[in-house]
Amino acid sequence: MSCGCKLSVRNQVLGLPDGLRPRFLSGLTSAELASVLTRARHRRFHAASAIISQDDTADRLFLLTSGHGRHFVITRDGHRILLQWLTAGQIFGGAAILSTPSQYLASTEVLSESCALEWERPTIRTLVSAHPALLDNAFSIAVTENIAWSTAAHVSLSIDDASGRVAHLLLSLASAIGESTPDGVVMRVGHVDLAEGAGVARETVTRCLQKWQGAGILAKLRSKIVLKKPELLLAARRD
Repeated sequence: MSCGCKLSVRNQVLGLPDGLRPRFLSGLTSAELASVLTRARHRRFHAASAIISQDDTADRLFLLTSGHGRHFVITRDGHRILLQWLTAGQIFGGAAILSTPSQYLASTEVLSESCALEWERPTIRTLVSAHPALLDNAFSIAVTENIAWSTAAHVSLSIDDASGRVAHLLLSLASAIGESTPDGVVMRVGHVDLAEGAGVARETVTRCLQKWQGAGILAKLRSKIVLKKPELLLAARRD
């Protein structure tokens, strides 16, 4: 696969895919950006690959340049809980930036063929010291993206019924990983993904999707959902 990254014959990273503007790298001059990119390792991952694992030593930082994935945790009793989704331009493994060695708090996997840039902990720590904007950007991302997502998830769990949580998750996924087509927004997610992400039973997801398909709001395909009328989804959950 080709992610659009600009690489030398020796696979050294020379530039990002056209149009990709990661927040983590914002505010850097062209020379500073080149310095950061050339210290990265270019990685390719097959779909359904686990990249980092919960509780492992946080020794690498990643920037996804193509594809999409998600974060998740495994509880003590073995339950899998989905966290936020991951799209091109986002970083993960941010604990590697911390001055005190730590562990990853969650696992991260990619769901499609994906590429990422990887910096080992000593390297990214050196780069952060040389380019303070990187640390500012990482802190900004943690506050405005990660905490905001966590807050929204907790609010949904507190005030929405099961149908509402599935509806909100579908809208979030449409925004994050949806592909616009003439038929609607296509999301490559299944019943299990939605059940785990919304914290409801799989039967509940099936019942909701059947109702919304009957109303013409979405269409269910194999391993895909086409959201045709997202503006009607939240209203329909109350019917």
